[in-house]
Amino acid sequence: MSTPRQPLRVAICTKRDLAGALILNRVLPRLAGDSVTVLLSDKTRPVENSVPELAEMKFLERDLPVDTLFPLIDRDPDAETPLATFDGLGRRHDVAIEVVDDINGADGEARLRRFAPDVMLSARFSLIFRRNVFAIPRFGTYNVHPGALPRYAGLFAPMRCLLDGGEAIGCTLHRVDDGIDTGPVIGIGWLPVDPARSLLWHVVNTYDAGLDLFLAMLDGLRRGEAPVPRMQDRSQRVYGSLPGREAFDAFRAKGLKLFDPDEYMEILRGFMPGQSMAHLQGIAGAAAEKVGASCCCARA
Repeated sequence: MSTPRQPLRVAICTKRDLAGALILNRVLPRLAGDSVTVLLSDKTRPVENSVPELAEMKFLERDLPVDTLFPLIDRDPDAETPLATFDGLGRRHDVAIEVVDDINGADGEARLRRFAPDVMLSARFSLIFRRNVFAIPRFGTYNVHPGALPRYAGLFAPMRCLLDGGEAIGCTLHRVDDGIDTGPVIGIGWLPVDPARSLLWHVVNTYDAGLDLFLAMLDGLRRGEAPVPRMQDRSQRVYGSLPGREAFDAFRAKGLKLFDPDEYMEILRGFMPGQSMAHLQGIAGAAAEKVGASCCCARA
């Protein structure tokens, strides 16, 4: 007779954008039977509007899908789609999904203490955890970082890996500590680089390998098996901030693409309920083409 699956209380922290929705669509079906709460960050940085390519990525990752397409899709809550919007995910999996502005403040901390998670996952969450919060779960808080640590700490790690000519992009599962991307590593999964694919495609697909590691760790916790982390070699650490003009010029010079309209539509179609919503595909496709026409990286 097989051992009954031990339920866990899991808090998931991710970003209110396209990649965050894809992350939840991958993880939530695997947590059936667990108690789950989802907290979304909605933080933006002024610099995102000062560099054209950053503004274009923001439009494609957040403004178009989350602020325009998702509300239109949500007008028909009974429509069947392979992937669900944030509202749809809440209904589909009976999970509370809320936006949080300050995870470490009194309200954020109280919210987590009321839920009393056994474990917390951070994946693309744009707020930094302080000890008063990341120490709450009895099994710890874990981050899925879209770069191989310690070499690709910080922001835009997939882009930096592509610029370096890497053959695969790492996705690191590590325990959160008092630093940024400094905690002990549980494991690193890998996404093979496809030179024909765009940066956006690599970004949204990199998380899968790290999420698989997290889900495997949860299965171990259910069996009473604690993960065995290893400390990072800090001498190999390279921390990257948001890329500027020179980085995007170098990206274009290597013949790399920021995004591809066909790839983008391939991702968005997963949220769209078939022919009855063909007009949504037209909206998304026209917007993607418009951005592509103005983006030098998209044409490279």
